[in-house]
Amino acid sequence: MKLEEATATWLADLERRNYATRTVRDYGYNLNHLARFLLEHGIGDMQAISAITLSDFQHWLFHQPTKRGAARGVVDQNMILTTIKGLFKFLKIERVLAHDPAQGLEYARQPRRLPRNVLTPREARRVIEGVDTTTARGYRDRVILEVLYATGIRRAELMNLAVEDVNLEEGLLRVNRGKGNRDRVAPLGAVASRFLETYLKGVRPQLLHGQTTEKLFLSWRGRALDRTSLSELVRRHAKRAGVRKHVTPHVWRHTCATHLVANRANLRHVQELLGHQSLATTERYLHLTIADLKEAHSKCHPRERDDRHA
Repeated sequence: MKLEEATATWLADLERRNYATRTVRDYGYNLNHLARFLLEHGIGDMQAISAITLSDFQHWLFHQPTKRGAARGVVDQNMILTTIKGLFKFLKIERVLAHDPAQGLEYARQPRRLPRNVLTPREARRVIEGVDTTTARGYRDRVILEVLYATGIRRAELMNLAVEDVNLEEGLLRVNRGKGNRDRVAPLGAVASRFLETYLKGVRPQLLHGQTTEKLFLSWRGRALDRTSLSELVRRHAKRAGVRKHVTPHVWRHTCATHLVANRANLRHVQELLGHQSLATTERYLHLTIADLKEAHSKCHPRERDDRHA
């Protein structure tokens, strides 16, 4: 079997399993890199690809610049490797291949980076409470910010929320098909639940303008909120509150997690809330709070002040 045929078969299977159109498209694009490598090395059949072949591909990929001529980052490399692993796992399951040559392929190590622009509790409160809730759009904005802060939900996940995903009796929010196509349930908390209830009963009907849609959050024209409008909404209210940091929906996700960990929330609980597949991803918020602690210690501890005046 040729790579082109294998790719088409796998992508068609993903579509049948309701993978997002964008995900399927990205996987197809990622496999173009492998196709180019195989062409350059005269390998035409999938059965001829070994673990050594894929290891050589990984080294080759590292030296391939992006379209803009920049060095290829770790995240980009690993996304391509994830695609290749998925393809060969599929071919092994379908018995096209007797062995999976990609099984032992190791991901490039990602440098541990702490989230930037995390809001302090005072800044978060100032942004949220500074929203003018006397209008339908303003009240909608307040509810969105409350939900972002309470649940740490991703931008795309918030945009995909439907009315039926809100369970006010239990104070829960169902997040369907999050990152990695995984579902989860997130607690809303009393404050976000209270604002959501008012929004659903009195504000959202005003935004509908007689239209019908299952989406929870709407534009002023009664349509589903798009990603640009959501990002602009978040940025605008942070600016109005006098917060000079670059605030995005993802900053609210980092802020939610950081504040939970700083207040001694169990890391496993935070992992479940955010929908992280690996606990290591959640642990970076622990490192961030330790960094804050060290900074506070340096500024406030008497012995540190003595040392600066020595």
